[in-house]
Amino acid sequence: MKKKLLSVLLLVSVAASGMLLSACEQKKPNQSDASSKVSAVSTPQISRVTPASSEPMEVSMDEKKPRMTEAQLTDLNKKVTAAQAIPSFTSTSEKLDCWEIGKTLTVSLISENSSASFQSELERNFKRTADRLGVKTVTSAETDSSVSSLNDALAQAVQDKNGMIMLSGDIMKDTIAGSIELAQANGIKVVSAGTAGTHQPDRYVDYTVPIPYENAGALMADWGIVKTKGKVHALVVTCSESGLSQTIFHGFKQEFEQYVSADDGSCTVVNATAIELGNGLANKIKTMLENDRKINYIFVCDDTAIKDAISAVVQTGTDTKIVATGGTQEDMDYAQSGSIDMLVAHSYEWTAYAMLDYAMRLSGGLTLPTEQDVPFRVLTKDVIKKAIDEYKDSFDTFHEICFGDAFVTGYNNLWNY
Repeated sequence: MKKKLLSVLLLVSVAASGMLLSACEQKKPNQSDASSKVSAVSTPQISRVTPASSEPMEVSMDEKKPRMTEAQLTDLNKKVTAAQAIPSFTSTSEKLDCWEIGKTLTVSLISENSSASFQSELERNFKRTADRLGVKTVTSAETDSSVSSLNDALAQAVQDKNGMIMLSGDIMKDTIAGSIELAQANGIKVVSAGTAGTHQPDRYVDYTVPIPYENAGALMADWGIVKTKGKVHALVVTCSESGLSQTIFHGFKQEFEQYVSADDGSCTVVNATAIELGNGLANKIKTMLENDRKINYIFVCDDTAIKDAISAVVQTGTDTKIVATGGTQEDMDYAQSGSIDMLVAHSYEWTAYAMLDYAMRLSGGLTLPTEQDVPFRVLTKDVIKKAIDEYKDSFDTFHEICFGDAFVTGYNNLWNY
């Protein structure tokens, strides 16, 4: 037993030595050793994605950039108006035989936090749909975002000997890199969904489900630009320890820099730590609003900071508008109540279908999509009211009326169900 433990500890040590020191590592330093449950096998060194240079968490204003034209403003207005409708299914992937692939597909689904509302609903829909399609095995684990719970879940996945691990949510891969490598060394494909977008793959994993989270950030920017006719003075709230938040910010940054001139707008970025969310961040935002009365829009790239932004606006008594992105019922409640001006929403059920589709394509050796069909819908108080008024049946959550069922029919046809 001691020899086995030493073997695994050596493997984890080698993996850890290649990690970059980052804020993410400082966030969860109490990484547990997954070697108590499984032992490694001798394999060649696992190749990893070369990390991109850290993108500056700021928005640059080009002094020479001309003001946006009426034509550009019209195009953006059409874009945000179209995004207020129920999304249509637009996948262009080839058809597959779900029954043939499903009978040999075995997946360990590991969520960032299995009790969080979005992740628990995503997990439930993933497992329910997989069962309907005849997928051989889908197992899941109880996690609470801690490194120890994630390491334990990965160790159990190796012990279960499933062919694929699907990491779901904004998991900091750096903190569990040793356990990921252990799974890979045991011949398990490790796939990630819910952290990176399409511009940069996750580190450490073998595959990333290409969900275009950058589009959410772009829609947030578009909304503020349209509503102010290009004269948007923005305060952007993002999180330095969230890969997903940074991906959304990337989309916002590109859009804002493309359209807003220094003559008309400005942008300040609050790059908060995870500890600050709900613990002093509201005061920081409040101070920034008081010091810069030009700020007319707050853009929240991490939905755990929505409450902080609302609190800051209420305390200052300003008419600053809030735009955010998220997919929980609470996020949609903020939009329905008018506490925020707009929410760029995404669906846990649609996301679950997209993740399962990707898993089957990977298992079946099919061509993998460069972008998985997971759309975002612009929700406001008026949009939600209209959706409720037009919906004929009773419903439990806004997801049922805000995202429709086109993706269910679309994927069923795609899967030959």
